[in-house]
Amino acid sequence: MASTSAAACPWDALPEHLQERILSLLPLTALIPVAAVSQALRRILRSPAFHTLLSQHRLDAFFLLSPRLAFHPLSRRALPVPLLDSSWSSPPLVSCASPSLIVTVASILRLPALPERSYLIAVIVPRSFSSTRRDYSLVAVTTGAAVRSYTINSADPSPQWVPRGELPLPFALLGNAAVASDRGRLFVLGRGPDALLVLDLVTNEWMVPPVVMPHGLTTAHLFVLDDQLFLLGGVEIFGVLERIVVWQLDNNEEAVGGWLEVSTMPMEIFDELVAGRHGSFWHFQAADRLGTVCLYNAVDGRMVMFDAVDCAWTAMPRLSGLDAEESCRWFSHVLEPGVELLLGQR
Repeated sequence: MASTSAAACPWDALPEHLQERILSLLPLTALIPVAAVSQALRRILRSPAFHTLLSQHRLDAFFLLSPRLAFHPLSRRALPVPLLDSSWSSPPLVSCASPSLIVTVASILRLPALPERSYLIAVIVPRSFSSTRRDYSLVAVTTGAAVRSYTINSADPSPQWVPRGELPLPFALLGNAAVASDRGRLFVLGRGPDALLVLDLVTNEWMVPPVVMPHGLTTAHLFVLDDQLFLLGGVEIFGVLERIVVWQLDNNEEAVGGWLEVSTMPMEIFDELVAGRHGSFWHFQAADRLGTVCLYNAVDGRMVMFDAVDCAWTAMPRLSGLDAEESCRWFSHVLEPGVELLLGQR
């Protein structure tokens, strides 16, 4: 029946605008081999009109393992990094997964030096970010008992670090940060004590909403999908990692906010990730892009993917031959390919 349907509607008989619409629904990385099929397809894929139809696809992502190698969930294996950047002489400082922006020491040399005793926690990329407009804002915080924050906008003619609010509570350290879909808030994990912090990017004020954090939380990671905030983390009991859970923030304004458990990693996949280290293994890394979250055990080269859209867990093929220390430094950053791949600019 499939062959009959294909014969009844051959691809070449479709109007070009329909061909463009169909192709635009595929992941960008899946279109690369399509360009080799014929000159007609290659012409479509390289046309500016087709590029205007493309949108971010959740399967287009390269989770960096080194300056040269990245894990590609769509092909389920490690691949050479597309569009190598000569500034990647050292691991990135911060990054934004979508739209993709990786901030390195070399890329911010033109900006004023960071305030004393401070470090970067986030980069905020506007919706208008493109190959021709690449302005962004950086958020930095200080170390010490009183944590202060600063921001800087790269688009300013004379950019300067501007002092912002002081965190309302002292924290031993800050975890990862996730930008709200509307670019109006920055969610940050506070550790020691555990808390959810929110930076209002309009008023530049910090808040600690009344959110009860899960008990026994370890190795936590925040991510945003469809205007909802999620928390992925391990749960320890008496110092032993027992399970890995995904929670969604309850936004019911009539009740005290809390985390609702939406998924737990199946035990067979959990055993694969921890590689038998239930008593001693307590740390994994996580990185996300558009609801695709990869968890990485660098010591044993184990990786698990969580698809928040379908609420599905998948154990990936084991990664071997990697420098564990190097991959730890690079893994939290995700590269999003652009149309340069279709133009052959690798």
